[in-house]
Amino acid sequence: MTEVFLNLTDVFLNLTDVFLNLTDVFLNLTDVFLNLTDVFLNLTDVFLNLTDVLLNLTDVFLNLTDVFLNLTDVFLSLTDVFLNLTDVFLNLTDVFLTLTDVFLTLTEVSACFFLSCKANARAKLAKTGHGPHSSTLVCICVIRLFVLFYVLLVCKCVLPPGDNPPAVNRYISYHMFRSTKQQ
Repeated sequence: MTEVFLNLTDVFLNLTDVFLNLTDVFLNLTDVFLNLTDVFLNLTDVFLNLTDVLLNLTDVFLNLTDVFLNLTDVFLSLTDVFLNLTDVFLNLTDVFLTLTDVFLTLTEVSACFFLSCKANARAKLAKTGHGPHSSTLVCICVIRLFVLFYVLLVCKCVLPPGDNPPAVNRYISYHMFRSTKQQ
């Protein structure tokens, strides 16, 4: 009986050794799992940091986009101002052309009227003592010549031929855009 008891004790001790070995394996696997968990947490931290960097870069990009949109708005406003100025100059050109037509009509229809106006102007200048070569008269003549030269230049050289206001506006807009882009 003692021998059976000793054999059972040996079996029990062997089973205990197996159990202890399995416990060591389980502890080693637990250590491996904990190490893998640490690696995963570190990778998660890296991913979160990269996400923060990408979000910051996105904010920078959005800010730059806002700046670009604001600059575009400023450019469009300046373009509108230049187009309005061009319309003003075109209207002035029309006025000067109309005045030129009126003066041409007056000189053709009533040469006596034009000559009498000229004579009255000379008489007035003579009475005031300024004479026919007054600086005011010279300035007015120079300004008129400059305006007429400008009108002639715009009508004959700059504007495209024909009577198409939208085409003229596009032509002026294009050249204004090109000139500002070159600067």
